[in-house]
Amino acid sequence: TNSFVVTINEVNVAPVFAGTPANQTIAELVALTVTNAATDGDVPANALTYQLVNAPSGAIVSTNGVITWTPTEAQGPSTNTITTVVSDGVASVTNSFVVTVTEVNVAPVFAGTPANQTIAELAALTVTNAAADGDVPANTLTYQLVNAPSGATVSTNGVITWTPAEA
Repeated sequence: TNSFVVTINEVNVAPVFAGTPANQTIAELVALTVTNAATDGDVPANALTYQLVNAPSGAIVSTNGVITWTPTEAQGPSTNTITTVVSDGVASVTNSFVVTVTEVNVAPVFAGTPANQTIAELAALTVTNAAADGDVPANTLTYQLVNAPSGATVSTNGVITWTPAEA
């Protein structure tokens, strides 16, 4: 009879992503949420940590591998590769997917509402009614008067002019 001792050393098994997220297409200013979780095959399982590599500004990953990102107006249109690294403290693995951000037209905003005016008939009225466009790049704005009195006009820069007649 002979006996001997066998010592078994732990060999770390790299974590494994549950799957690679599908490529996504979203509009700017719309929230993206993607679960990109992994598992660790070691017994006992090691704690996993997640990290994004060269992610677009504002993108974050939670401790559970959930990626969230709301692209800003300036980030659309664009194509972005999101790469996630998961580590068990010894080994790490990565996966990537592409997020295409589409442009969304943002309505222009008036700089303010002109104050009510009181003028004499036959006196010229001039009111600046400016607006700004929040799109990047900004769209060219056009102005139009709706239900305006006869003879009132608006310039391409939003300046309203009118001289009320005697009537």
